[in-house]
This record gives sequence, structure tokens and C-alpha cells, in this order.
Amino acid sequence: MSDQPKPSRRQIVGAIGVAPLITLGPTVLRDSHRHEQPSAPDKKHQGEFRFFTAHEGAVIKSACARLIPGPDDDPIEKLYNSPGATEAGVVYYIDHMLAAFTFKVPKIFAGGPWSNRHVGGYGDHENYMKHFVPLAPRQEWAWRRRVAGLRKSYRSAVKQLDAAAGGDYSLASRSTQDQILTKLGDVRDLIFTNAIEGMYSVPEYGGNRDTVGWKSVYWPGDAQRRGYTANEVARSDGLDVVVLTPTLDAVLGALGVVSAARRLRRQRALGVNRMTFSDDASDEAGQHDA
Repeated sequence: MSDQPKPSRRQIVGAIGVAPLITLGPTVLRDSHRHEQPSAPDKKHQGEFRFFTAHEGAVIKSACARLIPGPDDDPIEKLYNSPGATEAGVVYYIDHMLAAFTFKVPKIFAGGPWSNRHVGGYGDHENYMKHFVPLAPRQEWAWRRRVAGLRKSYRSAVKQLDAAAGGDYSLASRSTQDQILTKLGDVRDLIFTNAIEGMYSVPEYGGNRDTVGWKSVYWPGDAQRRGYTANEVARSDGLDVVVLTPTLDAVLGALGVVSAARRLRRQRALGVNRMTFSDDASDEAGQHDA
């Protein structure tokens, strides 16, 4: 056995990249009976459940903590101080997803295309991600069906977890909770799919509290500057560095041939007998010679 510590989730996810997870939301699951619908946090209801009862929330929170453990849930994550589902508030992501239609504008499609978060000192500071997009009638009909299916799935999941624990799943030991999740594959897959998205999606959907998911894998976030100040436009940062590769060299060579051919055609049109491949000033000199 090696004395080297096992890699943390942070290192594994960071190695494969989280961009696919982050840019998806909201995702429509391919499974015929589970379609995910993210939801946005509401400061008025932070720390409260909009769909889950207190018991249901505790059960789902415990399951998420076993699937995406944090420093208080797993010795390896504690070694790396890597945040997990509890630190990211993933249970609220799932709760708001299930309560999407309790908001004035259903929390289905966040605005954007960027949030302008982490950006300061210039430009437009408005967080366009927080303005959710109203649904068209057909979209609302489809999403209501998906959310209704998810609600049933989660209510069933809580009952199955409690039954397997012989009482309250959230009060069972961690080893027992792990064994139950291993046994109940469909329940595990349902919760994990939504939990991992709540961990790394944009915070407006309810999870990734304080962007801890992104920070844990060293991703800067979805910040995108909206233009430049007058001073930034006027101030040059110098010439751009160009690395001459074989492909670029071939392209520049082709452009040179095209440029020379165009000059030749122009000179012939002007009746110039001698040909030059220098610049426009040489062309003008050729015109005077003619």
C-alpha cells in the first residue's frame, strides 16, 4: 500500500473539467421519468424549504452529504478541506428545482448569457443571470409535467430511504447510509444527478453557495466583462505576440501571393510596364514612370 493520500474529489473533478456541468443548467435528463429543473435562490427563503418538509429536507441533505462529502463527512475531504454538498447548499438547489413554479417567474431558465460576477471597477455590474426567462405556454406545460414527475420521485425516494433505515434515514450512521444508497441504485442515481449539478451550476439555481463548488476546482466562474472603459480602449497593452507555426507561415505566404497578384492586376490596368511587389508607394511611383 502506498503512503500517498488518495486524491480528493476536487482533484478528480478539476482534472476532467467542470465546464460541461456548469454550462448545462438547466439540464433535461435523458431518463424518461426524471427531468431536471433547476431553480434560483431567493434571499427571502434562504435556509427554508419551499417544497420539502423539514424531515424530507433532512433526509435528502444527508444523502447528498454521503454522495458528495465535505470536510465534516469524509477524512479525505477533510485532509484537502474540500467543500461538499452541505457547504454548497445542494439540498436547496433540489428543493427550489421542485418548487420552480412557486416563484413569480418559474425558475427554469436563468438569464445571462453571463452574470458579470467577480467583476469590479468597470462596465455594467448588473447580474443578468438572476433575471429568469418567462416560459412560453408549451414550455410551461412541458416543464410542469417534468416537475410533477420529479416531485413524485423525491417523495418516493425519501420513503424508500427511511424504510431501508428502519426509521429516519438522516439519523442512521454514515456507514448505514452508504450501504442503503449502494442498495437503492435508482434512488442514489436520482439524487446524485441533481446533487452534482447543484454543486457546480450557477448559484442562481439554488446551489453552489458562494461559488464554493467552482472555487474547489479552481474555476473562476461565469464572469464575462461587458465592454471596456474609455481609458482601457485608449491605453494599449502593446503588440500581440504571434508564434509562427508551420500552418500560420503557410497562410501568411498564401496571403503574400494573393497580395502580389492583386498589385499586378492593378498595375496592368493602369498600363504600368514594370511590376513591383513592395507597397502602395511603389505602385504610385510606377504610375508616374508610366
